[in-house]
Amino acid sequence: MEKALEIIRELTKDEAVMWVVGHGDVVSENDSKGIKEPEVDNGYMTVEADNWHFHIGVDQITGVQFVEAESHDDLLSYYVRFSNEKEETMLRGYFPNPNLDSDHKRTEFQPEKYRVFEEMRDRFIDGEKIVYVKRPRSPSS
Repeated sequence: MEKALEIIRELTKDEAVMWVVGHGDVVSENDSKGIKEPEVDNGYMTVEADNWHFHIGVDQITGVQFVEAESHDDLLSYYVRFSNEKEETMLRGYFPNPNLDSDHKRTEFQPEKYRVFEEMRDRFIDGEKIVYVKRPRSPSS
């Protein structure tokens, strides 16, 4: 899915994006400090930052969702979710939260942070493989 790779490349240009790799009981949360331009080789994209990296099978990405999700208390999270053919989450790229400051403390809504998510979402949504969803908070959060 070529557009998925384009989205990942664009997300790596923003050092404020938080990367969550994996799903289920084991995930890895990574900041973007020192993130580099992704490379594609032999069917895998490699994303690397200062102290971490991951490989993702290009052909394994079958869906992309721009997500607005209820999270902690009354906060919303904004991210891009990349999934496989089983609808399992492979990777998420979280945008900076418009309700949190740089120290992750609550602050007044910062529309410029939301616009980054909104503009990217509106450019890539195709209604088929790339969609926009709103998710309620899961019972376990």
